[in-house]
Amino acid sequence: MGLTAINAISAMVAPVVLLTVGSLISNGLLIVYSSLGERMREMTRERIEILTGPDGEMLDVGAVKVMSRERLDEIQHQLPMLLRRHRMTRASVLVIYAAIGILALSIICIAIAVGEDTETIARVALAFVLAGTIILIVGIGVAGISMAKSADAITYAVERTLSLGR
Repeated sequence: MGLTAINAISAMVAPVVLLTVGSLISNGLLIVYSSLGERMREMTRERIEILTGPDGEMLDVGAVKVMSRERLDEIQHQLPMLLRRHRMTRASVLVIYAAIGILALSIICIAIAVGEDTETIARVALAFVLAGTIILIVGIGVAGISMAKSADAITYAVERTLSLGR
């Protein structure tokens, strides 16, 4: 293992760490994304069940029981909030994937720059590392905004439920 290989490996540490961080964060966000999708499917199924009559016919909202109408109102209000969060989570994952791809390109450029001993490719590699880092931060920011807004649907359901019977 020559000196250039050691230089390449040491120069690759930062982008590899960033790439790993991005991968771990995206894995966590994919779990959230999947959970949100499943919750929306459950709510959609529940809405259909409430609006289905005993013979399989579609009922008007006025024809269902009062508490079922209350639940329909909750679902009607919460689904758009959950859908918005689902979209933001997807966007953050896609942005983080872009960052991971750019960081992977930076690692390849670092190897080429060290192997070929060229300053131009080294600068390109640095630009890729910086771009990947900035894009990763943007993806984390979008995920943070999504998380900050995540309490909306839950807060609405709890407050609405607590107001029942008053």
